[in-house]
Amino acid sequence: MSLFYIRRKSVFVAGTALLGAVVVVLDLVVRLKIPFPPLPYLKLDVLGVPMLLSSFLFGFFSGSITSLVAWLTISTRDWFSGFMKFAAEFSTLMGVYIVLKAKGPSNAWWKALAMISGVLVRVIVMAVANIALLPVFYSTLYKTYDAVIVLIPLISLFNAVQGAVSVFGGFLVYEAVVLRLPSLKHD
Repeated sequence: MSLFYIRRKSVFVAGTALLGAVVVVLDLVVRLKIPFPPLPYLKLDVLGVPMLLSSFLFGFFSGSITSLVAWLTISTRDWFSGFMKFAAEFSTLMGVYIVLKAKGPSNAWWKALAMISGVLVRVIVMAVANIALLPVFYSTLYKTYDAVIVLIPLISLFNAVQGAVSVFGGFLVYEAVVLRLPSLKHD
């Protein structure tokens, strides 16, 4: 639990709820989804930005809650896609959190390392998840594990691009927010 949560619970709850609502609006109303050219059924979106922003502003627990909100929202259409989105964004949060928890965002090098770590953890977790789950839940499209393994380089490229959008967007918006509202910065 972050120290920010313990000291300012009302700000934590309000901020987490607000960013969770942003996730719902981005998914259900804005629906800004760009097909990934090599695999057009995979869509690039900005849902990860408020999730990472929530984590940067209010702590890992807040980011986890907004990730769960995304899972529940997407699950109203397709529960498996909702789970995979949650797994992807949560693993990105974990990768960033591990580095920031070790050192904190004290300089540009640590921030860059946290971003790279978030993307790398996402790519690894999602490669394993796709190999394990796609043949089970999408057996008509992926009849064997070999069929998935052939696509793993493209799926990993997609996850690297989507992870970069999430972490760079999240850090960019975080820097803009704390520049205007320095009371939210808690390094």
